[in-house]
Amino acid sequence: MASAAEPASRRGSGPGVGRGTGRRFGRGSGGAGAAAGGAGAAAVGGGAASVGDRPAAGQAGRVSAGSGRAPGDEPVGFGDGAPFGADPSRSVRASITQASVERAFAILLAMTAVGLGIVDTPAVLAQLPYLDPFWGPVVAIALGASFVLVGVSAFVPRVAQLAQILCALLFLVALTTWPLTVQDSIPSTQQPWPWWFCTVGSTAAAMGFATWRATIYTALVPAIYVVLRLTPVGGDAGLVRALLDGVYTALLSGAVLVIAVVLRRAASSVDTAQSTAVRRYSLAIREHAVEVERVQVDAIVHDSVLTTLLSAARADTLEAKTLAARMARNAIDHLEAAAADGPDDDTPVALADLRTRIGEAIGALAAPVRLVAAPAGSVRMPASVADALASAALQAAVNSVQHAGGPDVARWVRVEQHEDGVHVEVGDDGRGFDVATIPAERLGVRRSIIERVAAVDGRAEVHSAPGEGTRIELRWSPTTPSTLPTTGAGA
Repeated sequence: MASAAEPASRRGSGPGVGRGTGRRFGRGSGGAGAAAGGAGAAAVGGGAASVGDRPAAGQAGRVSAGSGRAPGDEPVGFGDGAPFGADPSRSVRASITQASVERAFAILLAMTAVGLGIVDTPAVLAQLPYLDPFWGPVVAIALGASFVLVGVSAFVPRVAQLAQILCALLFLVALTTWPLTVQDSIPSTQQPWPWWFCTVGSTAAAMGFATWRATIYTALVPAIYVVLRLTPVGGDAGLVRALLDGVYTALLSGAVLVIAVVLRRAASSVDTAQSTAVRRYSLAIREHAVEVERVQVDAIVHDSVLTTLLSAARADTLEAKTLAARMARNAIDHLEAAAADGPDDDTPVALADLRTRIGEAIGALAAPVRLVAAPAGSVRMPASVADALASAALQAAVNSVQHAGGPDVARWVRVEQHEDGVHVEVGDDGRGFDVATIPAERLGVRRSIIERVAAVDGRAEVHSAPGEGTRIELRWSPTTPSTLPTTGAGA
């Protein structure tokens, strides 16, 4: 069947006996009839494509149409992955995000503030006799209230930043006003109670402030503490002890700040990459939808509109004109059915219904095409898949009738279940042809068969060689979606 794959645009104009019987699943009669009628016009009329219209016979080969491979290569399908992979906005979740980092630090700060507040409360109360009887308790209570607010913010993320800023500022106030709240110098063996909460204040600053403000805060707190420890109101600890305490505070607070900054930047990069991926995916979805629609339109134009126009232009007898008028009605029905199809119109179709539709369509062709008996099968497929397989199979049969040879050529169609999917084979033992020699601008194979099946995640392969007949295999499985082929030879 130079056959099953030959462009159907090479149709004759003479009278034919084919009549339109095709239909869209769940819709009215459609363009399969136009294609079948076109086959009748080509086969019976005076316009059957001659050998000169077909690609020149060349090196024998087995080629997947649309693959662009040289004859003799293995047939190429359409890949094993979905067109765009899993939706990153639904099935792919980033392990680290800006929100998750902020949430983790808010919980960590809440646990630290509340925990240290509870543990060090007795030590704070022990130092109150050395402090001003009014400002000492007020400062301690205010800072303790900010710790409670930080703890609450772990459960109310909306107030987390406010609580962190308030905690950092109150701690800085408590530290810097320490000399004003002390009445009697504390013993040198004790440390001013703000010392026990330096890490809480620095962590709150790292989370609540911008990076540069948090850096200044982290450097300022140890410096102030060293100065306080050198004064009598701070315990007059001596230079070495004061510096050791200051360095310890600086290292611990600096480590917290660095970790916070690094994780925030990493999370921000992840968020940016994820949003970019989602945006590109959305763009790819739109482009894919446009491409699918283009393939459908091209297939309809090739199978129905061009066939009808060619037959009408070449009709020179009453029978041919009648056939052209019937083809025109079928083409209009097909266009209307395609326009009426909605995105959710995908009612499951049984394999038996698919076989019946294909059998009715090929029964209207001008040359006999045998429907090979096969087990019924239990597989069901979406209506869009059934429509694509039936239309592609009919187009392949039409091409066989037009180009494979006369009525002595054996032609067959096999529709069967293969594992959990569908396998349709359209074949003949006619002239055969070299797929690689078909011009890329021809629509018959590339649009009406290859891309039509690929648009529903199916796979189409063309096996042919000059003098050895042609087999076109159409496969679809719900578990093995396929992608579109690369541009290559194919009518």
